[in-house]
Amino acid sequence: MTICITPKVKPLLCACVVLSGIALFSEALAVTQQTDSAQFPQGHLNDMFTRADTCRTFDPIKRYGNELRFQIRRNDAPVGSHIVQFNQGRDGLQVIAQSNIDISFLGFNAYSFAYRSESMWYDKGLRALSVRVDDDGDKTEVTARKNNQDTLVVNGPKGAQVLPGSIFPTDHWHCGVLDSNTVLNTITGKPNAVHITANAAEMLRTTNGTLRATRFTYEGELATTAWYDQDGRWVGLDFRARDGSTITYRCMNCATPTAQRDEE
Repeated sequence: MTICITPKVKPLLCACVVLSGIALFSEALAVTQQTDSAQFPQGHLNDMFTRADTCRTFDPIKRYGNELRFQIRRNDAPVGSHIVQFNQGRDGLQVIAQSNIDISFLGFNAYSFAYRSESMWYDKGLRALSVRVDDDGDKTEVTARKNNQDTLVVNGPKGAQVLPGSIFPTDHWHCGVLDSNTVLNTITGKPNAVHITANAAEMLRTTNGTLRATRFTYEGELATTAWYDQDGRWVGLDFRARDGSTITYRCMNCATPTAQRDEE
């Protein structure tokens, strides 16, 4: 699906990227930092974290609290927000992710995007998922539910299919996704093949300062760059849109022991 904006502004956000549960995709490549940092094989992604089981025993409420918030920026100008909420109940963990993007051009609304995902998780992973998207008036839905065979039955705009029950959807809060070579695209309802590479740790900017985080690059049918801190918490995201602009997710409530005051 290509994002449709007005003819003069249409290329604005046509990109290939996982937006924490949002998959806005076409032909763009992931944004990478201009560094000479070393890369690590996909099989050793967990070596980037404090403990070997950091991503296998991931409790988001213990890691994040009840909410994770990002400011969405285009070429360093704010254009929206992304909020993930975690609620533990008797039936498992409920995760609600909502994104809103509004871009103006010459005083007029040139493009808007609204995304809402609600999922249920338990010890063995994703149990159910419901996604609604309004892409500048183009509305789509994706649903998924695990069956008795421990596989995931997914219904999307292109029909239904059965996927492995262990697949991760295209959101970033659970760092277990970093060991994946296939992810569930929550816009299309289709599996996407990816190759994820870890890079050396670097300093990442948030709205409250900077923190030390590892950069992970996605290549394949989705391309993006995501950052995680030493405890496996998702702390940043960016990608390049088709028009060459940079879209950044800047964390608004990442208060970790590694945080440092931003000198700017």
